[in-house]
This record gives sequence, C-alpha cells and structure tokens, in this order.
Amino acid sequence: MKKTLLVTCSAPPSLREEIQGALEGEGEILYLEDISEDRRKEALSSANVLLSFFFNKEVREEEYPLLADLDLFQSISAGLDFLPFEKLPEKMILACNAGGWAPQIAEHTLGLLLALTRRIIPLFNDLAGGKFNRQSYTLSCLRDKIMTVAGYGGIGRKTAELARCFGMKIRALNTSGRTADSVDFAGTLSDLPRVLPDTDVLLLSLPLNRHTRGIIGRKELDMMKKDAILLNVARAPLVVEEDLYRHLRENPDFRAGLDVWWREPTWGGGDFESQFPFLELPNVAGSPHNSNRCEGAMDRAAAVAAANVRAFFRGEKIAGLIRREDYME
Repeated sequence: MKKTLLVTCSAPPSLREEIQGALEGEGEILYLEDISEDRRKEALSSANVLLSFFFNKEVREEEYPLLADLDLFQSISAGLDFLPFEKLPEKMILACNAGGWAPQIAEHTLGLLLALTRRIIPLFNDLAGGKFNRQSYTLSCLRDKIMTVAGYGGIGRKTAELARCFGMKIRALNTSGRTADSVDFAGTLSDLPRVLPDTDVLLLSLPLNRHTRGIIGRKELDMMKKDAILLNVARAPLVVEEDLYRHLRENPDFRAGLDVWWREPTWGGGDFESQFPFLELPNVAGSPHNSNRCEGAMDRAAAVAAANVRAFFRGEKIAGLIRREDYME
C-alpha cells in the first residue's frame, strides 16, 4: 500500500513536529505549502491521504477532481459540515478529528455551565452597576444534577468526565446506544423525549447533518424543566434559533450557554449577527466559538488526526468515520 500523506493546511515547525511524531515513520509526509505551483497537480493527484483543516480554503475547487484516487480524507477539524460533499470524489473515506479538540472544549463547556448555575454574568453586571445584592438570583449546585449528553463522542465524553467530578449523573446518547463508560443511562437520539423531562443540563456535542439540524425546537424545549440548562458547543443550527430565544424570554429560569451561533464568520467570512437579541437576556452566557482555543491546541489536534492516519496506514481501525450521505439532501 502506498503511504503518502499530503498536509494541505499551513504547517509551522511545531505542527510538523507533532504530525511526524504521531505518524511514527509510517509513510511519506508532504506539505502543500512547500510545493511549487507547477507541481501542485502532481502532489494532489499522487497522495493517498489528505490531512486538512479548512479544506475549502486550502484546495481550489478546480483541483477537486485530482483527488479521485485519494483513499482517506482526514480532517484536523472536529466538524465536517462545511465540506462540499457533492463535489468530492466518491471513493475517499472521510474522517473527522474525533476527540482532537475535546480537552479544552470540555473545560470551556464547564465554564459556561458554572457561569450559568452561579449566575456569574448578571451578578457581575449588577456589581459593575453599583448593586451589591446577594439575593438577586437563585444559585444552584451541580451535585446530583442530571446531564444528558447528546453526542457522546470525544467532546461529550470528556465533558462528562469533568461533570462527574462535580457529582453529576450522566446520560449518554450516541448512534449505537451503548458505551463502556460508567453512565446512568445510555441510548440514542430517539430517546430524547424519554430523558428530556427530568434532565437538568442538556449538552449538545453532535455533528450537524441532515438528521440533527433543528433537533431541539419548541417541542423539545417545552419538554424540559423550567429551570434546565442548554449547552451548545457544537453547531448552532442543531437548535431552532427563534424557538430557543422565545423559550428563554418566556422562561427566565431556563438558561443557555452558547459557544456557537447561527450566523458567524468562523466558516468562510461574513459578520457575526443575531436575528434575536440573545445577549440582552440575563439567562444567557455566550462566547465567540472559541472553546477550542488554548495554547498548543492546533498542534495537539493535528497530532490526534495524524495518529488516526497512522492507524489507517497500518490497517487498524480508525476513528471519526462519517457517511457523506448524512450530510447531503
């Protein structure tokens, strides 16, 4: 089996070192940024594994046909909903970076959760306005609360691990309905109506595809406790925007922690804008889709992705496989 890995993203020395170390000598590594314009065609057509971050920005659309013989597309990004699936050659296997960004996203998620349970943002705003009112808001603790993790993959599992340290009970929802982890319940997304009514914290760490878009709307929100918390660190369109805003406004004890937004510049430019004024609500904590950021994050994520390529080269089981039909209408 030919073993040529072509890295299409910008690769400073630290990232190259991580990729090389994770590959452990399995195959040749080429970097597209090192290759002259007149040799791009040859490099893209001869590689059998592609390692990319923002594929759409790294490979030109007219070059997509050159990937016809590619065996594996391995993403450094965790989500692949931005890929032009209908334009990609059908032969290639597609893999996301399962767990590559999980540690810091899990910490960020707990940060949003704690900000909401302890009402840090409105209390700070009161203090900044000269109000020292310790009774302004009802504070809550996490011990014995139920966290339902919709999308029990790398991020969901790591967040659940941290949540257990606070004494939370974990319900895990994934595609198989099974997990070897110690959880209080394991099921699939079809179990949402069963588990939502007594869920205290709903974490969305799902991929966005045609099955999950809008999975949380008015019906699901109405099933939840009036003082429940929704956390979304995956993709905003998993939730119906207007339904969530109206629910938050009509139920002031319901809270939402959002790291992702319905219109944001993360994927391909544009401005951040919200159709509804979420950030004016006291029961919302938000961040600008930066839960994946921390020192050395890109290098570590690239190492996880490269380790998956190593497994592929060795004929071992690889993680993060996705089906393109789940993303195509």
